[in-house]
Amino acid sequence: MSSTITLFEILTLAGALIGVYFKLQTEIGKLKGRIAMLEKQELQVMSMLEKLVVSVDELKLLL
Repeated sequence: MSSTITLFEILTLAGALIGVYFKLQTEIGKLKGRIAMLEKQELQVMSMLEKLVVSVDELKLLL
């Protein structure tokens, strides 16, 4: 057995590396989308909590 790498092995490795790169880029894109969605939801929750605090303060004044 020779210890040299054949052209077929080099092409196979290159193809695998390119495939992994594109798969990781796709996953990164999905994660960025999820982060944006979670940040938007966080802002909505904070807004709702602020409204709740105002309502509770109004109830305290009525009591």
